[in-house]
Amino acid sequence: MIERGHTYWFLSLKWKLLVSVLLMMLIVGVVLGSFADRQLTRQQQQQLQSQRQTLANNLQSSIRRSVDRAVRVSQQITLLASETLSEESSFTRLQSWLAVRWPDVQMHWDLTGLGLYDDKGRRLQSLGESQLPELAPVSSDTALTAPDWLVVCEITCRLQVLVPVVAEGKIYPMLVETGLTDILVGLQGSENMEFAVLGGYQPGVPGIGFWGRELFSISDRKATLPVLQRVASRWAWSALFDGEKIFSSEQQSLAVWAFALDTSEVGPALVVMSDLSQWHQAMSRFQRNMMGIMLSALILVSLWLMVLAWSPISRLQRHARTLPLLAKSDFDGVRRAIPTASSGVQDEVDDVEQATLELTDKLEYLQQIVVSRTQELEKLAMLDMLTGLPNRPMLLHELNKSIACVGRLHEQIALLFLDLDEFKRINDTLGHNEGDRLLKIVAGRLNDSVRAMDTVFRQGGDEFIILIRGMEHEQEIPRVIHKIFSALQQPVMLKSHKLIITTSIGIAFCKDASMSPEDLIKHAELAMYQAKHAGRSNYRVFSYDMLHHANNRMMVEQDIGAAIADNQLSLYLQPIVSLDDGSLKGFEALIRWFHPERGLIMPGDFIPDIEHSDAIIEVGNYVLREGVRMLSRLQRNYGEKLYLALNLSARHYLADGLKETVTELLALYPVKPDTLLLEVTEESVIEQVDLAMKVMRDLKELGIRIAIDDFGTGYSSLSYLKQLPFDVLKIDRCFTRGVLDNGVDTHIVTTVIELAHNLGRTVVAEGIETDAQEEFMRAAGCELAQGYLYSRPIGEDQLQRILTAGSTHHIWPKAENYLQMGKLG
Repeated sequence: MIERGHTYWFLSLKWKLLVSVLLMMLIVGVVLGSFADRQLTRQQQQQLQSQRQTLANNLQSSIRRSVDRAVRVSQQITLLASETLSEESSFTRLQSWLAVRWPDVQMHWDLTGLGLYDDKGRRLQSLGESQLPELAPVSSDTALTAPDWLVVCEITCRLQVLVPVVAEGKIYPMLVETGLTDILVGLQGSENMEFAVLGGYQPGVPGIGFWGRELFSISDRKATLPVLQRVASRWAWSALFDGEKIFSSEQQSLAVWAFALDTSEVGPALVVMSDLSQWHQAMSRFQRNMMGIMLSALILVSLWLMVLAWSPISRLQRHARTLPLLAKSDFDGVRRAIPTASSGVQDEVDDVEQATLELTDKLEYLQQIVVSRTQELEKLAMLDMLTGLPNRPMLLHELNKSIACVGRLHEQIALLFLDLDEFKRINDTLGHNEGDRLLKIVAGRLNDSVRAMDTVFRQGGDEFIILIRGMEHEQEIPRVIHKIFSALQQPVMLKSHKLIITTSIGIAFCKDASMSPEDLIKHAELAMYQAKHAGRSNYRVFSYDMLHHANNRMMVEQDIGAAIADNQLSLYLQPIVSLDDGSLKGFEALIRWFHPERGLIMPGDFIPDIEHSDAIIEVGNYVLREGVRMLSRLQRNYGEKLYLALNLSARHYLADGLKETVTELLALYPVKPDTLLLEVTEESVIEQVDLAMKVMRDLKELGIRIAIDDFGTGYSSLSYLKQLPFDVLKIDRCFTRGVLDNGVDTHIVTTVIELAHNLGRTVVAEGIETDAQEEFMRAAGCELAQGYLYSRPIGEDQLQRILTAGSTHHIWPKAENYLQMGKLG
């Protein structure tokens, strides 16, 4: 490669590190050594298994030879006895012959005992030092037909072979007893094996030292007995039968096996200990040699790599110490630490150093750009890009400082939260560009309306916040707000449209230095929403009642679903009577919430909190369902002409699916559609007249009647009222209360009744509480009335008691009458 006028030969670092193959060879050696070690271990296990199997086979062969020898001995004794005795001799004479010739027989055939039994199994003769056992009674089914054998250990261990002998035409058992010498001699296949003969298992017998068995004989007692004792303390008896137990000590390694001497699991057994010391010494020598070879190879490879890689590693270490200087922006230090490349053979380390120098130059250049851009961004981060006002991060920063100064530099501070009225409508109709232009104009007017020590912030969208500092009295705030209202209400021209801008303002005061900026903003925002609900161009001062109301609204929104699911909502009925004859015409259903913790909650305490959410639709559907079900019961018991009035919220009334819900309920319950009266407020209808008229027509197609509730409290147009297909007009109680004053309310009520009759509508007067009010409404031509004069809203059970006790013509008693009768329960 060519760099700065010098020619370099490039030799890759991979070639320099080619010697690392030696390390791989070392790894291969370790792998091969481990493989060889595993193979040797496996070979040892195979040899031990083979040796154990050979011992087991030899033991069985030795036992069979001893049994066969006992059979031959019994046959020869019988033959000799028959040749010696006369032909007339009986089996009793055989006993006599054995008694006389026993020493010769014992010495000749190396027997330890001999026993004769009759054909019933009774012992007839016992020869030798051991006490021969009695046999079980012999029957024709259990007659001895083949030799049977057993190893018995008492003082010594002996092989007892029971052989059937034929004499005088009968079969007599003969017990031939020999020692175990012949059996053990047949197992002496190696000088490296030691044997121990243990008796049968004797549970619960004290003094038995080897797995509950007594030691009867052992080879090389001095050397072998301590080993047997340690083996017995380490392993269970069953572990000696799997053939894999190796006993190791400092002097020797032994394979320990156990073999049963008869077919019984608890009978005498033979313990064999095979010396593996030579094998383990060979394994140790092999492992030491392998470790020596691997260590030598490792040392040689390490020395070679150290010589070869010393310089590159040193340079890489120096490079590692240099790189942190880049993080500290010490670019000159990096250049001093990395020397200029000289001519010669280069490798990857030289490339890394060269790249580091190039990176240093680029980072130094970028840092200069970042510093200049950061200074610009620090200014922009605290300012709103559209209006140039300080933004929310700057607001929080300034609030923290100002709140900390409360009580020291300032007595208190105030926060004004402003939200422009109808800004969304302006944005939608004139476009976002004109909306942005309007925000800039508002920002300029707000800045001109406050003092130099106060700050205007843009919260976002059409929301602005003003921080008022250095206040001495709260009475200063109305003057500031007056200046803001006056400045904003100056006409603004947007696209040839002259607009008057109004705003809703929430005010929160801070007198405590421990208040958080977030809480202060939240308080001002709550007050702003209260001002917006009060109408355009209003302001409200935060109070903790507002916070309580907000928390209550959240609680209601969270609990209303459970109230519907758990049937906590109930419908109370207020009677509607005819003013002509006092007969009962129907009822208005009013909802009550029986909260499990807060008790009775009236509609005015929770309906306004959910009327702008989907929960009001769920409540409305519940009222429809329960109301139609209740109406079907009332009509079944008290006549089909009774009707029921149900209140619908504006959101529910104008929502999709109302017609389908009503249709489903009418199909489910046997009520006449015209006995169901759905009430909507005048204001909710006028807000979206076209949609409201469509919904009314859909309901009228089903036969449902419509009522306009709270008439006179809104700002309805008579032309709209004329177009709406409603059936009943309800006069609000605020007008009913003042009809006797002969003032404005009297004229309004008489005019509304006359208007409704001209339109062919029925009129219901709400809030009738006195006989005089009832008489006025009757004289004015009003058809129906409801109010406390007749009854407060009552439950269905209470209503049934009143109707049951009333007249057959459904003449509704006035409240004082049935109260005296005690019918309310």
